[in-house]
Amino acid sequence: MKKLLPLAVFLFVILAPAAFGQADTMLNLRSYSSLFINDRGRLDVRFSRATSDEVFLRIAPLSGNPESIDTPLEIALLSNSEGVIDIRPAEASRMIGNPRQADLKLGAAVFQEMQVLRFLGDTAAAGRHEGVLRFITDRGNVTRAEVEAFYRNGIRGLISATVDEEFNRISFLLRTDIVFTRGSERLGIDYNASLVRNAQNGRYTLNCDGWFHEDFVRTEGRVMGSPRQIKTITGSSLEALLTEMGRRTSDFDQTGISAVRTQAELIPAVATPASARNDAINVITAFYLNPNRETFHELGVRYRTFLLNDGDRGRAVASSFIRALTSLNESIASRVLQP
Repeated sequence: MKKLLPLAVFLFVILAPAAFGQADTMLNLRSYSSLFINDRGRLDVRFSRATSDEVFLRIAPLSGNPESIDTPLEIALLSNSEGVIDIRPAEASRMIGNPRQADLKLGAAVFQEMQVLRFLGDTAAAGRHEGVLRFITDRGNVTRAEVEAFYRNGIRGLISATVDEEFNRISFLLRTDIVFTRGSERLGIDYNASLVRNAQNGRYTLNCDGWFHEDFVRTEGRVMGSPRQIKTITGSSLEALLTEMGRRTSDFDQTGISAVRTQAELIPAVATPASARNDAINVITAFYLNPNRETFHELGVRYRTFLLNDGDRGRAVASSFIRALTSLNESIASRVLQP
């Protein structure tokens, strides 16, 4: 597993609705680990200071930077160590459950990653994960067989929830016709945007990453020297969201509002049949239950089928499919994208 996603992408993850908190389900590592992240997108130092050197040295070399705890799995493992348990957020304790539930969830997460590493041929990393899994089972709360059964019974639910989340999201470049002048220069305002639909209540959330009107005012047009911002706008419906954008005339214009309306119509959960979602869930689950050349090949086939069919709708589905794979394992997603 690679390091945490860049800050802008990571914020899109933590701004998504909290989920996956049931005691009998697998742990969504990105949602869970986000509870321990500071505003710079890194593990809050108070959690790393609360654990022992022994625990730190066992967890840190798993992946990412071997000298820091910097991946969702490593953060999740740290969260259940002595010292950190006493100060972790209440929501984290609810999500991870009692000691037996915690060991089942963490053991299954380690086992999941270990299966992928073996498929990728990284025997050294797989061995490190094997050692951590043995440490978990040696605590006596769960057996290796129980961990593997929990994984096989729960992986489809985790994948289903991950696909559902990504199929209710679309990312795009939000262009506007807002232009500021600085001498003879004309500077346009565009944003990297993510539009998220809440399938339960129909609420829409727009996350925009870029320079806003106040940046131009404050810096007199020298925006490249000022920090980018991420702003969030919500609405109880798509129309309510668009109305709120219309009130913010210094940041959005009719071009931007129309672009969001168009993109909302491409959100896969809205624009495509349920069969696309089910196909994504089935092919990803098949790989995670039995990682081999055949099941991996089917991931690529499904991605290319989504990408090449149904124009913009198909491309949106393909993007959601890749984001779901990335959430589960960045290395697998990267390989699927390779020609």
